[in-house]
Amino acid sequence: MSRQRRIIFLIGLPACGKTTLGNALAASAATDCPITFADLDHEIEAREGISVSQIFNLRGEPYFRALESSTLRLIADTPGHSPLVIACGGGTPCSEDNIAFMLSRGLVVELRASRQATIRRLLEAPPKQRPLVAKVHGSPDLLAREIEALDIRRRPWYARAHASFDSTRLETPGEVADTCARFRRTFNL
Repeated sequence: MSRQRRIIFLIGLPACGKTTLGNALAASAATDCPITFADLDHEIEAREGISVSQIFNLRGEPYFRALESSTLRLIADTPGHSPLVIACGGGTPCSEDNIAFMLSRGLVVELRASRQATIRRLLEAPPKQRPLVAKVHGSPDLLAREIEALDIRRRPWYARAHASFDSTRLETPGEVADTCARFRRTFNL
């Protein structure tokens, strides 16, 4: 009987560090024990040939959410031997029974960054990169309120994660390396 591939799903608010940590985990893995990393938004963009923002604008959020669900399942069902870390979009757990699927297939870890770090990261990112907060991008106060409201709406799904992990310190290469090492120790990766 073959052993099932270990999957870790990273969930959380926009700019909590899912992609940064996932890339760092894959880069830090030993050659004899590699980690495969997939960013769900990047996979969707590759599949559609346009950005997530363009998908939202041209085809709408319901289309995007259905595409997100099917892509999540496709990635999770891809055969392989090395552990797989998937950075999910912020809204991924909240639609199409995705959280139940993830909970049944692997370890779901909610990344939680301080509100200050989240706002700073969002303000530093191009506004079009994050469609759900683009309308308030230029105003730190409005952005903070929007993120708080988003957290409240998504909390019922995020709270179902197997574990949470502090991802506040992902600003410098040293902090990324330290956080990556702490994550690997915490989750035996």
